[in-house]
Amino acid sequence: MKLSEVCDFQNGYAFKSKDFIQDGKYKVIKIKELKDGFVRFFDNSATILDIDESKKRYIVEKDDILFALTGDPVSKNNPLSWVGRVSKYYNDEDALLNQRVCKLIPNDSVDKDFIYYYFREFDNFHGLAQKATGSASQANISTKQIGDVEIDFPSLNQQKAISGILRSFDEKIEVNKKINHHLLEQARALYRNMIETSVTEVVKLNSIADIVMGQSPKGDTYNDLKLGLPLINGAT
Repeated sequence: MKLSEVCDFQNGYAFKSKDFIQDGKYKVIKIKELKDGFVRFFDNSATILDIDESKKRYIVEKDDILFALTGDPVSKNNPLSWVGRVSKYYNDEDALLNQRVCKLIPNDSVDKDFIYYYFREFDNFHGLAQKATGSASQANISTKQIGDVEIDFPSLNQQKAISGILRSFDEKIEVNKKINHHLLEQARALYRNMIETSVTEVVKLNSIADIVMGQSPKGDTYNDLKLGLPLINGAT
């Protein structure tokens, strides 16, 4: 079935930058917050103090599925920034949907996590991103184009069984990431303490190491992530 036969979409709202504050009630989910399948907030993520009744439909709740309607075209080397990327909102606190981000609203015949994992599969994501229009620097996709994607849906029970297994792996990965983050913070604190108590000399970095600049890759090899070498850039 076409996705539009079993789902609706809620487009985001163009919240005004003048309304953005520090430590507001609602965090605002912009395109940049959709990272590698999850919604990631940053120190500079925008917040809104409050909203009126007319904007309640832009609220994002835990486990909602979101799509980036604007992003890089598939000709760019970093899929994490491609248009059409899907993310899941895991936070307990409600957030707000900004413009050029949309929310999936499925009916009772499908499991939304099954749809999420469908688009997390690279070939399906790549196929969606290829539908985008725009320029070499920015691509756009519409909710109609997402809705036109045809998916082979198994029974609802099978959908839930499949997504349940995959979700358990995601949850374990998130726990491990939090453990690694805490360990990294401990290591940094230990390093700072060691530096403060043991430094006897300050030297310039170029006196003890060579610094090599990267180069911009050329050729189609880097555009095929299955055949080319991985590219380390500022967004990686």
